[in-house]
Amino acid sequence: MSRRPTEPHEPPDGAATDVAGGLQAALDLLNAGRLDDAAATAARLRAAAPGDPAVIQLDAAVALRRNEPARALESARASLRRRPGHPPTLLLAARAAWAAGDENTAMAALREAAKTAPDLPEPAFLLCEWQAARDAAPLPAMLAALAARFPRQGAAWLGLGRALLRGGRAGPALAAFDHAISADPAAAAAHMGRGLALREAGRLQEAREALEAALDRDGAAWAAAFQLGLTCQDLGDERAAAEAYAAALAARPDLAEAAVNLGIARQRLGDMDGALAAYREAVRLRPDTFARIAQAATASATGMLWLDLERFRRFLSAPAA
Repeated sequence: MSRRPTEPHEPPDGAATDVAGGLQAALDLLNAGRLDDAAATAARLRAAAPGDPAVIQLDAAVALRRNEPARALESARASLRRRPGHPPTLLLAARAAWAAGDENTAMAALREAAKTAPDLPEPAFLLCEWQAARDAAPLPAMLAALAARFPRQGAAWLGLGRALLRGGRAGPALAAFDHAISADPAAAAAHMGRGLALREAGRLQEAREALEAALDRDGAAWAAAFQLGLTCQDLGDERAAAEAYAAALAARPDLAEAAVNLGIARQRLGDMDGALAAYREAVRLRPDTFARIAQAATASATGMLWLDLERFRRFLSAPAA
């Protein structure tokens, strides 16, 4: 009895095992950021199983990570022709089209993914994000619908909040961060996001409380500490600002901006020795901070007047006595 010929997308059992192993290896390389190695593995798989939709989907994923959206979209479409309505591939097609500037194609693919997989959070949240970016979203209604369907998806709410904040939508971003905190009250990043949204909205005291909550949950959250310092300075509390900048610098010792701001806060508090120590650290970390330091040194009630700025630069660059 003659054996039915193997179709291009149906490799023999042994080959299927090899393809599955190769797919996992390529994904591991992709997740590790080894894009060239992932691309080489994907090319070998494409040669071995040219009609396998998973292999073609992998090719799309690698191309998208390598910032080749046109190639990614072409591969995603080829995979979908063999596996119509596959939600992860639709998401890839949507992201590739969006990266290529084809927003209409991106939105169509994303809507199909959301319809095909209504229980999957990613397309639903991404649809809200992209519609907001196009200023075409009734955001309160969309956020309410998402909250009803996905109340416990803390990471998704956090990502949406960040995207909305980047887009200048502080009010909806605040609502997203509130949902993220409701899903995971211990998430320091969600409290920080809430603080940033409140800062953007001009609600400084509430922003301070949210940023303090972020630090309570993660004492090494240098970005939250830095933003807390800015907020405390805006509120006129230089002592709390100095403490926050010191915490940011302790968590991230290369943060020259924190050292400059720490010096300014200490100077305003009348602690010139402490201010100069912070300024020296800032110049050591990043010499181009000197211009701001030179301006700050004479701009406070407590300060130093240097007529020779080059001498001042040498003074800060010299080891402390």
